[in-house]
Amino acid sequence: MIFQFKRMRSILYVSALTTLLFSCSSEPEVVHLRTVKGQKKETVKVNANRMLTVEIGGMSCEMACGGSIRTNLKETGAVDRVQFDFEDGREIQTAFISYDGKKISDDEMLKLIQTINEKQFTTHKHSSEALTASEEANSSDKGGSNETSKVDVSEVAPSIELPNLFDLLKNLVQ
Repeated sequence: MIFQFKRMRSILYVSALTTLLFSCSSEPEVVHLRTVKGQKKETVKVNANRMLTVEIGGMSCEMACGGSIRTNLKETGAVDRVQFDFEDGREIQTAFISYDGKKISDDEMLKLIQTINEKQFTTHKHSSEALTASEEANSSDKGGSNETSKVDVSEVAPSIELPNLFDLLKNLVQ
């Protein structure tokens, strides 16, 4: 009886391991992207002279939510940079928007943010200030397309070491 149980357990382990090994494809999935020939998106040079700091509610992540906010604001042709002070779990996030105050007003940007993704986002406290000459130069040097993210290396997950599969199979068969 004990022999049959060990043998059934070994067979179960081997079949589970075999299924795991063969279920993963070794060939990468190829994704083809379609583009329209001759259609190029023009980059508009924005001379940022103001900085809007706004608290935004309704953001669940920096990549998707922040990306949709950034894209919609940049499409106005008046926004140079959009950066976020994003922290997971916090209800209200902060956005820092460099823009040309001659082309768009604070109220127009706040209304635009509130209409994105079927009114997903809400705006709260906000303030606007003029950029100094050195801040304007830094903004224009970066071209507006270099968004930066801060990564805390201490939060990176430790590496995982997998067992030797041959030793595992050998122990199962015994």
